Amino acid sequence: MDEDCAVKILGAPEAQVVQTKEIEMKEPLMVCCFPSAGVVGTIAANTLIDKFQMDEVAHVRSKYMPSAAVFLDGRLRHPFRIYGHTEKNLLVVTAELPVADEGLYYVSSTLLDWGASVGAKETVILDGIPVQGLPSDRKVLFAAEEEKIADLEEDSSMEILTKGIITGIAGSILSETLCRDMVGFALLTPAIAMVPDPEGAVQLLEALNRLYKVNVDVSELKESASEIRKKMEEMAQQVDGMRRQQPSVGQRGYERMYA
Repeated sequence: MDEDCAVKILGAPEAQVVQTKEIEMKEPLMVCCFPSAGVVGTIAANTLIDKFQMDEVAHVRSKYMPSAAVFLDGRLRHPFRIYGHTEKNLLVVTAELPVADEGLYYVSSTLLDWGASVGAKETVILDGIPVQGLPSDRKVLFAAEEEKIADLEEDSSMEILTKGIITGIAGSILSETLCRDMVGFALLTPAIAMVPDPEGAVQLLEALNRLYKVNVDVSELKESASEIRKKMEEMAQQVDGMRRQQPSVGQRGYERMYA
């Protein structure tokens, strides 16, 4: 990457990608991670960025994103960033702030226009499916365009997601890839809805390692995931004990309504 790259701007007034560093890659994989259940996508993105010491090469700006400043380790950052790693042939897209519904098309199409301009042919979304409590059966599910399904089915540890809807910027990106010479797919995992869930991020990154030999180290994530799971199990036991000690309220005939 060339630190002296002249700033390049791609897009329309509604949304623009501002490229601040020169990158040379051959059909890089573009990994898109946005806030979701258990923030598994964000955790996965931060792990990739930190472990590979990826450089911020571009950012997205749009009137459809909130005007706000993001601090990371005390440093100001754009809220919608693109990182690159030449040797890994990898792009990572991540954001902390949401995109307004009316701007989803502009942002996703501009992002994919830029991705195509640097040679990206495949775009993957890493995301969480919200569940209550600790997921007991932790499998990675996938949804993909027709030509990608056969490749993903070769991984016996993953399962196809038969039906569902992916909304927000992630869904908009996948919808837009259907109209382009670019393959889009999603890797999804059940995740704790309201608590950071590094175990879910581990599942997604290990799937990425198997599919693309990214070889990102997830050992630290596994340790933190084990600690969080232990604390969540302890909390669940405490809540269950409190519930059992409380007297029953109401008629028994209504209990199944609240099961």
